[in-house]
Amino acid sequence: MVCLHLPDDATLHSKRATWASVPLSTPAFLSAHGSPPDASGFIEDRHAVLLGYGDDVYARACHALDAWQMFPAWARVLHDGRSKQQAGQGVAMIVHILGLWWINPCRVVTRCDGETSHGFIYGTLPEHAECGEELFQIRRYPDGRVEYVIHAFSHPQHPCAWLGFPLARWWQCRFVRDSQQTMKELCS
Repeated sequence: MVCLHLPDDATLHSKRATWASVPLSTPAFLSAHGSPPDASGFIEDRHAVLLGYGDDVYARACHALDAWQMFPAWARVLHDGRSKQQAGQGVAMIVHILGLWWINPCRVVTRCDGETSHGFIYGTLPEHAECGEELFQIRRYPDGRVEYVIHAFSHPQHPCAWLGFPLARWWQCRFVRDSQQTMKELCS
């Protein structure tokens, strides 16, 4: 959803409520298979960054992820205020790019929690600039190492994202870099 002016909070929250019933804009890749059975036309991005070592780092990272704190300062996240992402939850990342407000709605598809991992996957909705799925996860390894992982499959969906493909990819890479830096700062 692209706007010339940022909608007020009441309008955004009303819009967020409607996203619960909108179908996802793509088949489930990550949530159903862990990787796409046929992702032709989709770009796969897999990034991991070391956050530190030990249970304390893991706990801080999991808390930051659950509180949506992994988003960079230049992005606003709109969610329902739950302290942990749940399947079916509507969410949107809001950014200001080239004088336009981009409201990119997604829905949490599933949690990805285990003994050594903590996270979730969300999928894009039709009004999102991109089409795809994204995993956000904290992983803890036997040696105590803690990593923050972002794994995504996407391609442009909005006409402006297609036309400005190099810029759209730059923003995606910037998001990953800034999100990793945010998580490193929160966990140090």
